[in-house]
Amino acid sequence: MPWFLIYSILFLVNFDFEKGEKIVSKCKILYDISPTSVICGVTSKDQWSLDDVRGLMNNTKKFYLGNNQFTLDIECHGGGNISIRQPIKLPGMTSLTVRNCYITDYYDYDFSQEVLSIKSVLQNLKFTNCKIEHRHSVHVKHIQKNFEKLLAYEKCQISNTLRNFIFQNSSFIDLERSFTSKIPKEEEYYKNELKRHEKCAHNNLTYIEMSSLDRFIAEVMINDLLQNGIFNSLNVINMTNNDLALAPSSLFTDSMYETVDRLEQVDLSRNKIEDISFLFIPIMFNGQLNVDLTRNIITEISNQDMKKLKSFSRLRNRVNIKENPLICTCNQKLFFEFIAEINDKNWKQYTYLKSMQCLDQESETKMKNISEYAYEGMCKKTDSSGVSEGIFERNKYSIIGFSLVILASVFACLLYKYKYRIAQLYRAKTTVQCHCPDNPKHYDAFISYSSSDERWVYDILYKRLQSFLPDVSICLHHKDFIPGACIAENIINSVENSRYTLLVLSSNFIESEWCQMEFQKAFHQTLKHRRHLLVLLIEDIDFTLLDYDLRFFLETYTYLKYSDKLFWQKLTGTLQMSTKGDKTRQMSTKGDKISHSSNPACKQLLPPDYESCV
Repeated sequence: MPWFLIYSILFLVNFDFEKGEKIVSKCKILYDISPTSVICGVTSKDQWSLDDVRGLMNNTKKFYLGNNQFTLDIECHGGGNISIRQPIKLPGMTSLTVRNCYITDYYDYDFSQEVLSIKSVLQNLKFTNCKIEHRHSVHVKHIQKNFEKLLAYEKCQISNTLRNFIFQNSSFIDLERSFTSKIPKEEEYYKNELKRHEKCAHNNLTYIEMSSLDRFIAEVMINDLLQNGIFNSLNVINMTNNDLALAPSSLFTDSMYETVDRLEQVDLSRNKIEDISFLFIPIMFNGQLNVDLTRNIITEISNQDMKKLKSFSRLRNRVNIKENPLICTCNQKLFFEFIAEINDKNWKQYTYLKSMQCLDQESETKMKNISEYAYEGMCKKTDSSGVSEGIFERNKYSIIGFSLVILASVFACLLYKYKYRIAQLYRAKTTVQCHCPDNPKHYDAFISYSSSDERWVYDILYKRLQSFLPDVSICLHHKDFIPGACIAENIINSVENSRYTLLVLSSNFIESEWCQMEFQKAFHQTLKHRRHLLVLLIEDIDFTLLDYDLRFFLETYTYLKYSDKLFWQKLTGTLQMSTKGDKTRQMSTKGDKISHSSNPACKQLLPPDYESCV
């Protein structure tokens, strides 16, 4: 039971009128601060529960606090633990700070009418150096008993009255870790519904801090929060000191900029980020954004990254790369040119770069001013290069002859090694001239995607295609797969009965075995009937991680990138052309049938059973 309420019932209260303090057991109430501050200390011998405080406050709050609002500060000592169930509500509590505590029941919920009827005024929530316990069985219990209420609450994750949310140097402890990869059907259904649920509006939240955390925890927390909410007042996202090697995937995306209107600062300092390739800002974003990348491990600004930096920095947006171990290399030409352009009129926000130093690549120990490196033209040809040119001039014919022999040998080896692929490529290219018309298809397109990308497929791709092309029929897993049939059979039927397969390619897709099977079937159809497979690349991926066939397809055929400004025009144009072409073929079969086989050149490319498929 909570101490200050227990002792108030027992009237064990000490007053100190000179200091303006009323000490109630191990909690003290400071009245000379507005709002009133309640400070509690918890030891390993104590039992502290937010539920008990809430249950007894109705009888004692007026005695101690009146009708005033108050802040609650809890600090644990010597392994003290406390119980905090969701939702975090106390009448009149505007701020909750928890330090050095082991927190139980954080993922348990009290959806009683008594708790739900409390109007939350919580504005500040802060956890520092805490360990939070998680029990999977408790979560499953609420999925079964409080499905809709849990869905709405977990979509928001934090109270929508919050102005500041701070989670520092804390961790989660899973007491019921499951080592099986199989997810029960009810949890799978819950997760899918959670993705489809309407986003939560955090209209008051101005500051988010998730710092000094495990890298995985930091990424999951910020991604879940940003992807499930709308933030009309958010000014700062602080992700400092999380050991991040990359910026979290939810940052600097179209989706993020669609849900933040007033973002001013993203702090990624004190991490292990190696480059700035993730920087992106849409043309329509009107704010001024500062990105703090100080104290990371950025060693160079490549020419490609420099283009992104310039694009990002228009309209006074700024990136701070101070205190990074930059190395002066000759492949940073655009970076040095950029530094030379900096003055009071151009790129004024980057004047700090002129005073930065970089490690001289030649000496490997000497630090050099970056602006000096740029102006001195350190990448000019040296005398040694002139000597090398003279050696080449005297022996150029021998060198060229030897190089040609080497190239011919390499070419012959590659030709032998990849003869199967070359034949496959030849077949794919030659079938463009003439091919057997498709049999009537039940769908215009089958969408192949990873379940992790389901939200993007349903909320963006499917809805926009239905809006732009209402006559196009789309085949989707959840509505068109035949119940009772095996997954492999459903995949084969869906691909074969669709004019196109739209493959939503992402890192999630690469990791899915069923997605790989869908690609193989669609790829086979493409080799039989050209232009069956359309790849939609929705995020940047490392092509070296792809299997051989998928990488071969991307290097051979055109694919659509979601970041392309003409993405929707190209996609809808292709599908629209397909539906019109299909209607034209249907009309022509009712009149005089057109014979492709009358063309001798085409006839050589047609399969023996061509007439049977017309």
